[in-house]
Amino acid sequence: MSAGSLSRVASSCFASAAALFVLAPTVAADPPEWEVPKTCSGVFLTSDGSAEVESCIYRYEGALVAYGSLTSKTGGSTIENCTMVVKVIDKDAYTTGSNEEVATSAPMPCFNGSYPSPPLRSDKQAVVAGHRYASYTEITKDGKGLIRIYSPDLVP
Repeated sequence: MSAGSLSRVASSCFASAAALFVLAPTVAADPPEWEVPKTCSGVFLTSDGSAEVESCIYRYEGALVAYGSLTSKTGGSTIENCTMVVKVIDKDAYTTGSNEEVATSAPMPCFNGSYPSPPLRSDKQAVVAGHRYASYTEITKDGKGLIRIYSPDLVP
């Protein structure tokens, strides 16, 4: 085989491989978590006016992720004798007889910011395609409920 023939064969192979590479399907990588769209409730004032609260949910890497945001209106960054809990619920759990609570955070003190940190994450196996999910953020003070705010539904 001459050098010219070898050159034509090699360039033909490279051109064919390049065409396959261009036509091959690509797998889209998940965007960074902070860029994933969130479904949030909007901001609501607690019944005693001590805080503004929001509840958010989104899906990331197959899991449901939720957090609550709190802004104290008492003049400080904390609210005394106050706790915050975030939960993810399956609104269609009754159709399968499953527990509606998919994930629950531990009670946290009421500080300005978004909690839990890192956000509450469900098991991927707990997510059922087609079911409606929501998160809620609940604030209690002195043992009494001040607000339970739900995120809009998310259907994975």
